[in-house]
Amino acid sequence: MQNIWKYISNLGITNGETHLSRRTIILTNQLNFVMLISMFLLLVTTIVTQGLTHMVLSIGTLRVALTMILSFINLLIAWYGFNNVSRLSLIFLPSVLFLLAPTMIGYVEEEAFTYYPYVVIGISIIPQMLVHPHEEKFLYWFSLTYLFLLTVFIDQIMVHLGKPEMVEPEMHSYPIVARINTFYAFYKIPHIGLFLFINANIYYLRLLNFRFEAELKGKNNELDLQNKELKVQKDEIERQKDELISKEISTWQKLVSIISHEIVNSAIPITNLANMTSQMLEDESGAVLKPEKIGEEATEDIHHGLKIIESRTHALINFVKATKSLTQIPTPNIRKIVLKELFERITILYQARFKEIGVHFENQIIPTDLFIEADLELIEQVIINLIQNALDAMVETSAPRLSLIASKNDSGHVQITISDNGRGINEEVLERIFLPFYSTKENSSGIGLSLSKQIMMLHHARLDVVTGRKEGATFIMTF
Repeated sequence: MQNIWKYISNLGITNGETHLSRRTIILTNQLNFVMLISMFLLLVTTIVTQGLTHMVLSIGTLRVALTMILSFINLLIAWYGFNNVSRLSLIFLPSVLFLLAPTMIGYVEEEAFTYYPYVVIGISIIPQMLVHPHEEKFLYWFSLTYLFLLTVFIDQIMVHLGKPEMVEPEMHSYPIVARINTFYAFYKIPHIGLFLFINANIYYLRLLNFRFEAELKGKNNELDLQNKELKVQKDEIERQKDELISKEISTWQKLVSIISHEIVNSAIPITNLANMTSQMLEDESGAVLKPEKIGEEATEDIHHGLKIIESRTHALINFVKATKSLTQIPTPNIRKIVLKELFERITILYQARFKEIGVHFENQIIPTDLFIEADLELIEQVIINLIQNALDAMVETSAPRLSLIASKNDSGHVQITISDNGRGINEEVLERIFLPFYSTKENSSGIGLSLSKQIMMLHHARLDVVTGRKEGATFIMTF
């Protein structure tokens, strides 16, 4: 049954129909189908009843059959694609076939004076459902005016055209008409009032519906625009994600390259020295020499080689320990740190060194009571690492200057800046400066800045660098 209802509802719909047009066509088909089934059931009931009572089929039964046939023809017309014809037929013809046609030939039952006006009022709902009051103004108001006039004058039409003898041969007038005429105003006012009340309410509700649909359409357009923006953002996030993955892979490749480089640099001399030492302890045939056959010079060379092997092995062990330290940073013990006290500790620690190498050092805190929530030892270690790097960068500077300044930025975050006037950092180094084990200095593990970066990340803080070629460098700790 559900499939039949769906099939009937979509008769005559094409892909080019608008949403409003599709809805009107569907509603027209559904109303025709409901009227077809209703008239069919009424016709069957009437025929069965008249057959059981041996009554002759009347014109009233015929009009039910004609209304049923009209509904079927409307559906057939819709199936062929003439939806507008089917709609107009549904708006105007049921009242003609069911009410006016029998009246025109004089067939008027007495009870028609009580139910015909209400049938017209019921039929007036059909154009309200099928005609757009804004886009089809003429058809809308014409159909309602036609049904309103029919409501007002249907009883008068029946009085003038009706022939009581067609219903009952012995009747020559309608007794109900004489009774109605005694209170005609009260008889007609409810019809008119009900017609106006029902149609005014439907009209108002339809206007509200159109307004809500317009607002909904506007919201849908906004959502569509937002969906497009979200899709663009999603695509951008995916692109950035791919870029981050690419950078992560590149970082790991650089890290592996640096670790491999460090290990190979230590392993090659160890291997070479071990091979040379082994050859000093063998004769030409490869047999091990007895102690007394090893010369004093060879013994010294072997001892020196073993010392170098020991040194390089210790260097390799220290490198491994440094690598391990990157993954074993202690959990920060967060507490209130007054920056004035922290800066005093740093100043005392480096005061002698600054004086020794002639560094002009200044520190400033704005305001003086500025504080942060952090781990004192870890943050102190970060500042020490940054100061040490600054001192190394100013080795060849004639008048080295170093500043340690704390203040609040525009966003209200506390910033500690360490600035120097050293040789600066070029772009190639800047891209890799926080990479573990990367260093431009000899005898450096290359983990100081990487370790500092990780410590800041553990504090949910940032470590950035601003630099220019031969213009010094400024490291910014933001909390």
